[in-house]
Amino acid sequence: MRKFTSLAPKLLIGMVVLAVGVDSAEAQQKIKQRRIGFFESLFGGNQSAPSTSDFNNFADPSAKLSWFDEQRLAKARRAARLANGGGSVDPFGFPIGNISKNQQKKFAQADRSEPDPLPGLGMGIVAYAPPLTLPVYDTSFLDKKGETPEAETIRIELINKATTIRAVDTERKAILAQYGGNGFRPLWTQAGHITPRAEGILKLLSKADAEGFNPKNYLPIGMESFDKADESLGGDANKLARFDIALTAALLKYTRHISGGQFDPNKLSLYNDIKPQVIAANEALKVLAFTPFPENYIASLEPTHPQFAIFKKALSKESVAENAISGGPNLKPGMMDERVPAIREKLLSAGIKLANTGGTTDPTIYDKSLSNGVRALQKSGNLKVTGVLDVATLSYLNEGRNALARKRIIYNMERLRWLPKSLGTRYVFVNQPAFEVNVVDRGKTIWNSKVIVGKPMNQTSSFYDQIETVVFNPSWGVPASIIVNEYGPKSRKDPGYLDRNGFKVVDSKGQPISSRDIDWYNIGQAPKFGVQQPPGSDNALGELKFLFPNAHDIYMHD
Repeated sequence: MRKFTSLAPKLLIGMVVLAVGVDSAEAQQKIKQRRIGFFESLFGGNQSAPSTSDFNNFADPSAKLSWFDEQRLAKARRAARLANGGGSVDPFGFPIGNISKNQQKKFAQADRSEPDPLPGLGMGIVAYAPPLTLPVYDTSFLDKKGETPEAETIRIELINKATTIRAVDTERKAILAQYGGNGFRPLWTQAGHITPRAEGILKLLSKADAEGFNPKNYLPIGMESFDKADESLGGDANKLARFDIALTAALLKYTRHISGGQFDPNKLSLYNDIKPQVIAANEALKVLAFTPFPENYIASLEPTHPQFAIFKKALSKESVAENAISGGPNLKPGMMDERVPAIREKLLSAGIKLANTGGTTDPTIYDKSLSNGVRALQKSGNLKVTGVLDVATLSYLNEGRNALARKRIIYNMERLRWLPKSLGTRYVFVNQPAFEVNVVDRGKTIWNSKVIVGKPMNQTSSFYDQIETVVFNPSWGVPASIIVNEYGPKSRKDPGYLDRNGFKVVDSKGQPISSRDIDWYNIGQAPKFGVQQPPGSDNALGELKFLFPNAHDIYMHD
C-alpha cells in the first residue's frame, strides 16, 4: 500500500482509533489466489483480491456494487427511497418510473456517495460551556434524622438550600444517595478531627498538577489551603460537616477528570465524536467511602496506555514557575513600579542580558535596558515585540520558557483520557497531527504509513470504531462537490473529459450517458446525474478500502 487517504470531512488535530475485526469469508469465495502479504498476516486467512475482469463478469450491476461498496449502496437506496416517497429504486439506487419535479429535486439532493464537508461548520470550534453545577442539598432529608450528633450535623447541612457546595448532577445525586443511605454518617471526619484517609486525599489533591490539573480546582469549598486542614477546622462541628461533604464533592470531580478528562471533547469541537469512559460517580463513591487506600483506587482510574505514562513522566520534568510576579499596569520605559526589581531578576534568570545604559540608579524605574530585555524575551517567545511589559509578556515571564512544552504535554494527557480504556490487542491508530497511521499488535507497531488528513475548513472527525470490512478494487461514487467544483470546470473546457478518463456518467434513471450530453454550464450545486469511477489502477480509492461504519461515513483507502 502506498498511503491511506480519507475523502470525508477531515481534521488536523485528533485521532481515529480502529479496532481490527474483518469478515473476509465472501472475499475468499469470489477471488483469485495471490501471494500472502501484509494484510493477510494482519487480518488472518489466505485473502486475495478480485481483478477488474472479475468485477466485469458480475451479471447483475447490483451485485457489482454490493460487492465493492455494500455500505454505500444501502445508504444510497435508503436516501433514494426517501426522496421517491418510498417508491422503488433500481440497483444503483435511482428511482424507477416517472417522478415529479419535487421528487427529482429531493433525489438530486440525496446523499448517494461519499459525504461532502459539513456545511457551514468551518473550523468546527464552538464556545466551550462547562458542565452545570447544582447546590448539594435535598429537602426530603427534613423528615429524617442522623444516627449520631456528627451525622445529624451533616443532615442539617444537606437540607441547607443556601449551601455553597456544588456538583454536577450525577455527582450531586451520588453524594445525596451516599449520605442519605448510610444515616448521614461522615466519610472523612471522626471525633472532631479529619481522618488519616482524608489527610491522604488532601495530599493527593494538592499534587493534582502532576496530572496536568490545577490543584485549586479541587480545594474543598470552605478551605483556604490543603495544609493544616484539621487545625483550620478547629473541631467545629458545623465546619467539619461542611468539610466532609465538600471533600466528597471535590474528590468525585477529581475522579471524573482523572478517568475521562477535564473537558467534554464533543463540546470543544463539532468534529469530535468521542465518548470518554468516565467513572460513574455512584460507582466511585461506593469504593471511596470504604476503602482504606483511596489513593490506590484513584490511581487505578488513570489511562493505562503506555503513552500516558511517558507524558506524565515528561510533565514531572517540566518545572512549574515559582515566585510569580503579580499583575499590574503595563510598564513602559520611564515608569516606576515596585515590581521592577523582580522583573529584572526574572529576565536575568531566563538568560536575557541587560545592557548597562548608565541611567538612573532608582531600582524601581522601568528603564531602557529593561525594556530592551523585554523585547528580547518577547522575540524568543513569539510575542508581539514592543518592549512593553504587558499581560501576555508577564504571563510568559512567569511561566518560564518551558510553558509551551508543559501545555503541550498537558493537552496530550487530556486527549489520552478520552480514549477507550482498552484498545484491544490489535488496533489501527491514526495520529492526525503526525499525519501517520500505525497498526499496533500486542503493544508493538508492526506497520506504519503516512496518512492524508484534512484541512482546517474540511476536517476529519475524531472518533473510534471497529473495522468490519475490507473492499478489494473498490468503485468510487464521485461526490457532488467534486463533480461541481473539480470536474465541472474541466468539462466546460472539454465535455468529453470524463468519458475519455474512464468515468461512467449515469442519468437520474441510472442509464449510462455520455459526459458530452451534459450541459456543464447549468449543472447547479446538486447535479441531476451521477459520476462513477470503476475499479482499476486509476481509481481514486486505490486497491483497498477499509470500512468501519460510522456516523461520519469516513473510511480509509490506499
